[in-house]
Amino acid sequence: MGSNNKKNVVLTLSMVLCVPGVASANSEAPAMYDARNNGMGGASIAHLDSPAAVMHNPANLAATRGSQQQFDITALVVKLTGSFAGPDNVEDSPWIVAPLPFMGYQKRVSDDLTMGWAVYMSTGFGGGYEDVKQYGTGRTCTDSLDDVFIVTPGGGVVLNNDAQYNDYCPPYGRDETVQLALFELAFPFSYEIRDDLRVGLSIRFPFGMFTQTTSEDIVGAFVPPEQAAGSYGLGYAQVESEMYGVGTPGFMAGVTYDVTSYFSVAATYRSKVTTTMKGDTQLFLKSNLLVGQALGALGNVPIGTLAETLNAIPDIGPLLAAQLDDTIGSFADRIASDIDSEIDWSTAKEIELGFALRVTPGLLFAVDWRHLYLEEANKEFVVQLKEPLFIQTGLNQLGQTLNWKDVYGWSFGLEYSLDDHQWLRFGHNFGNSATPPEYANAFTPPPADKQGSYSVGYGIRAGKWQYDVGFNYAKVEYEIAQPYDADGQPVDTPTCRPGQLVKSGCPGRMGVETYFLALSANYILP
Repeated sequence: MGSNNKKNVVLTLSMVLCVPGVASANSEAPAMYDARNNGMGGASIAHLDSPAAVMHNPANLAATRGSQQQFDITALVVKLTGSFAGPDNVEDSPWIVAPLPFMGYQKRVSDDLTMGWAVYMSTGFGGGYEDVKQYGTGRTCTDSLDDVFIVTPGGGVVLNNDAQYNDYCPPYGRDETVQLALFELAFPFSYEIRDDLRVGLSIRFPFGMFTQTTSEDIVGAFVPPEQAAGSYGLGYAQVESEMYGVGTPGFMAGVTYDVTSYFSVAATYRSKVTTTMKGDTQLFLKSNLLVGQALGALGNVPIGTLAETLNAIPDIGPLLAAQLDDTIGSFADRIASDIDSEIDWSTAKEIELGFALRVTPGLLFAVDWRHLYLEEANKEFVVQLKEPLFIQTGLNQLGQTLNWKDVYGWSFGLEYSLDDHQWLRFGHNFGNSATPPEYANAFTPPPADKQGSYSVGYGIRAGKWQYDVGFNYAKVEYEIAQPYDADGQPVDTPTCRPGQLVKSGCPGRMGVETYFLALSANYILP
């Protein structure tokens, strides 16, 4: 077998390896749970004492007597703005609705000890775009092989060098989705040391799920990003992954101290937990313009005795396991399907400080400050392909650099008692984005220095039930400027060039508009 043929086989096989490394730097929403917390902008650690305190400050559970059973459903509604092909091809996602459930229980089991359990989604990111029609950096489209290959007068075929840096425009629009969600099962223990001092500990057991359907320029898997060259728009293929898994247990510890009967201070520490998700990756070879047409023309051709030649390729041949009765299509499908895959994701370490001040008998003012250690949690987003073929070829780890920044945020909340059974709430929170501009993409929140949200809420007590509703809104936009050379011509940024497997920091406008609508029902037995 000639060296060119061997090279073509390796190229075809390696297309299986391209798992997109699209990730999002969504910081966790401080006002996610519960509806009371949502309405107060997430300011909660010094006063919130419902079962939702398990994920804010478990020390507060000991401030109650009897038992509580809480049900909460928060609807997260998001619209993303981004581009898959340069600043002139900005797209808006449809409105994405994600339910965020919470269920928790707590009970006073002795004079000083309160215990319970809770299930909730701790963090998540991603989104989806529909009908994406262009991929690249905003250049001329490759939409057929005629744009790339030129037939010479003598009947030969040569590459059109002018098309080397082309984008890819598929014959039909594609959906692009990335979703990662981490859930936790938690068991809190809260102890009242004395009337004015409480401590708490919550043991957390994480579970995660990750799915994606994305298109990437897979030729970029062969070279470092800084050495990428254009692939004539022929490198793009669509990949689908689905993974699930559990993580190492972690904990949250908290303390609340009542300085006076109307002023409390609190602090919490949450440990980092890492979840390993495992599953399969599929590469849709026919979604690639060049390979798709080749399979359409030759897919039913038997491999026959060529199987022996393939299996004789040094090192990787035995891993190909080509069979005499294979067709080119069945052989390609087998190596491109059900690829054992794995990804790790960490929920960051966090510290939080806060206070709650009873300004008047009917007015509560609360403030929280938080530090999320995202810089040390997830420096990159890497999918590992665990099958021997990919390990042998050295292409078993592919992904994207994140280099997130730590997030610092403030939350402010007001709660006003209309009477003994009704409350009106307002809140505001803000913080920096974890996303550096050079690593932003269509699925990340904008890398703004400051992102804020506004909240309003209402609560009512009816017998043994307390019902709360909270609403939170945020909108942020960010523009990455297009750089130009001395002649006024646009130039590519280092992390957004033709041929790169993952493009980030591309010039253009990006944004996110977010609504949280939280509903809580808490059954309270004194």
